[in-house]
Amino acid sequence: MGTHMRTPTLPELWDPTTFDALRRQLIPSFDLLYDSAAAAVAMTVSKNPRILDLGAGTGLLSAAVLERIPGAELVLFDHSAGMLGLAADRFRGTKRVATLLGELTDELPAGPFDAVVSGLTIHHLDHEDKRDLFARIRRVLAPGGVFVNVEQLLAPDDRLEAMYDRQHEAHVHASGTPAEEWAAGRQRMTYDICIDLETQLNWLREAGFGRVDCLAKDWRFATYAGWTAP
Repeated sequence: MGTHMRTPTLPELWDPTTFDALRRQLIPSFDLLYDSAAAAVAMTVSKNPRILDLGAGTGLLSAAVLERIPGAELVLFDHSAGMLGLAADRFRGTKRVATLLGELTDELPAGPFDAVVSGLTIHHLDHEDKRDLFARIRRVLAPGGVFVNVEQLLAPDDRLEAMYDRQHEAHVHASGTPAEEWAAGRQRMTYDICIDLETQLNWLREAGFGRVDCLAKDWRFATYAGWTAP
């Protein structure tokens, strides 16, 4: 890939101590999205897979995966020491779980991995860095492996984007989210660099994923996956 400006390091947008509690309030169909991701991994890998979680945060997605695959070895990779500290606490006493500090634009941990997962973090990268990351994920995956991404999307056009936003806000209000938390969420969203689902699926194809699909979707939030050839 050519030389280009890398996405700047994000500030600490979340308070790690309140992160988990707000997920279901701010993310429509949270359980569907995360359960779909974990199910895709479980149906693809062996009983003792090696799995990389990119932008792992406090380990919410890794926990969903581990619940389905107790024998998994997990590497949680994130830029936030505070988030990874809480992840370490979550998995304290659990064997085969490691945390690693780093940016998504850094070199990825050495593969091969049977699965790579990510939850609501890749949309913070600029588009060239997203494509570069997809290619690097493909290179660390074992044959027959899977990449599963829970992601925030841009709608295909402005009219639909306005509908996405109305639906998202309706969920937030219905979930009882305090007004100050939604205001903080709106502020965090100014750092988002989202793109539509179809473009991302095409980028996966270009990166060498033989099969790609959207597994679950609720307006601007979706879980999609790409599989490597066995």
